[in-house]
Amino acid sequence: MRNQKGFTLIELIIVIVVLGILAVTAAPQFINFSSDARVSALKGMEGSVKGAMQLTYSKAAIEGVETEGTATVSVKGTDVNLVFGYPDASATGIVEAVDAGFAADLTSDWVYEVVTGTPDTVLMAQSSSVTGSGTGGAYAAGDIATSQCYLTYSAASDASTAATIVVTDDTGC
Repeated sequence: MRNQKGFTLIELIIVIVVLGILAVTAAPQFINFSSDARVSALKGMEGSVKGAMQLTYSKAAIEGVETEGTATVSVKGTDVNLVFGYPDASATGIVEAVDAGFAADLTSDWVYEVVTGTPDTVLMAQSSSVTGSGTGGAYAAGDIATSQCYLTYSAASDASTAATIVVTDDTGC
């Protein structure tokens, strides 16, 4: 009589099936592709905003208005309002400078909200990560911050302080 060493074909198939079932049920817990995609899109928008900031500041410096409290420069045929050479935190400032198709409802890819303060800020998010609490597909004030997947643009507060762009929260992406 011979002693067998190793697995039979049936045992091997059962092990492969069990491992397959474990992989299918456990993998989504460890790999969250949609969240990674939203975070990457947010960081891409951060890069776009930084590029728009640099472009408008360069144009302001060329025109000699980079130290003025309020000014306007033309970017791609559109007037962009500036504060100390950087786009101001408004629909006619950074939103125009970025030109990413921002809208005030959830039908576009990107949405924004202007928050007044010192300095003013603009919150920007992908519309897919914002749940609108307004009527007719619109979102209400605070919905972007509630989404926990947004970036914040803060206008320059004086001639020696640059505007800032920060991915404020990506925990909800």
